[in-house]
Amino acid sequence: KIAIVGCSGSGKTRLAEQLAQKHGLDHIEMDSMAFYEDWTLRPVEEFKSDIQRRIDNAATGWITDGNWSSLDGIHTRLADQIIWIDLPRSIVMRQLIPRTIVRVLTRKRLWGTNREPFTNLWSLNPEKNVILWSWKQFHSLRRQYEKYVSDGSWSHATVTHLRSRKAISDLLDRR
Repeated sequence: KIAIVGCSGSGKTRLAEQLAQKHGLDHIEMDSMAFYEDWTLRPVEEFKSDIQRRIDNAATGWITDGNWSSLDGIHTRLADQIIWIDLPRSIVMRQLIPRTIVRVLTRKRLWGTNREPFTNLWSLNPEKNVILWSWKQFHSLRRQYEKYVSDGSWSHATVTHLRSRKAISDLLDRR
């Protein structure tokens, strides 16, 4: 039971996919469950219920990736291990900006029929612009996770704090 957290663009989903495949875990990609078509957010209770159902039905173990404060930490509370990807902001942006541009230009389908709209690239609304969202949330998310580590909120789990791409690579090599 593993929960991967970190800011948008840090590499949560990629790491979760790799670990799930390597260890035969059910990968629960939270972003893929959060939206209806046209980027409409699902009702919180419905979203939470579906996450709980996926966790309950994961016979060989599970791995989640995502933050989703609206879920009240359901995935981190149930995890035996929490992997916190905490890369420097400059690295996150070097990963996130090209990923977002490629998604826009290729019209890559993300979840359901949702695609990154071109207009989101210049939107000043962080709810629409994932780059701006990550930039604005970076420090507050880091402070929040530092608090969870220091105040015992995550004491039920082993916390692995990854601060570099090398640390991520080393984790994959070890596991």
